Amino acid sequence: VADVHVKIDTGMGRLGVRYDAVREFVDALSGFKNIRIDGLMTHFAAADDPSMDRFTADQLARFHEAVNIFRERGYNPTYQDMANSAATFAHREAWGNMVRAGGVLYGLWRDILAPANEPPHLRPVMAVRSRITLLKRVHSGERLGYGCTFEATREMLVATLPIGYNDGYVRPLSNRGRVIVRGHYASVVGRISMDLTLIDVTDVPDVALNDCVTLLGTDGELSVTAEEIAKTVGTLSYEITCGISKRVPRHYLPTETDLD
Repeated sequence: VADVHVKIDTGMGRLGVRYDAVREFVDALSGFKNIRIDGLMTHFAAADDPSMDRFTADQLARFHEAVNIFRERGYNPTYQDMANSAATFAHREAWGNMVRAGGVLYGLWRDILAPANEPPHLRPVMAVRSRITLLKRVHSGERLGYGCTFEATREMLVATLPIGYNDGYVRPLSNRGRVIVRGHYASVVGRISMDLTLIDVTDVPDVALNDCVTLLGTDGELSVTAEEIAKTVGTLSYEITCGISKRVPRHYLPTETDLD
């Protein structure tokens, strides 16, 4: 016997049996004696948006109607799951007997949950770090990077990092992003290249070659969050973290120990 988890499309429009075709679907299932319906699920389209609570309630009602149809036909699914990250915290009525929390488990919630629903004890678990490979003096009036989009307005010390948009450090952060070096913020200057990024370290005391640079994460009292980066470039924190490319080495740490 094969256990099957059936997805009901209650309004997301991607995958699953349409909510208004559930009866027809269940009728078709009756011919398959070696299938057991172990679970029913749906996915909310706008559980993170309080202004769309009515739509979320409609999706929930459609799902419950689908569950009742399955039960009427003799199916008793073990699991009923609806809640994604946003619904897990913002719509307790959608818990069912299992939730599918995703990004919030990795500490990504600031651009997903309204302030009233923010989980107080979840912290980001991901950091992206690089190291300074070159330091050079730049004179006032000199330009940096592709397109000469940055012009120095003072005598500067600029550091080169061996990370770029091919690693997932997105190009829209050019001249807009910030990183952390030795407990100080440093601005991205010039366009981010495929493999290299320039930062202004003029005001970072004792900066040196091979210093660790935090592009995403926490360093001492300072932090650069995925939500901050996402807001800067006009996207979602999930896209930022998912966009870190495969060529960036991963280190999985049992504690909050920084990489030295």
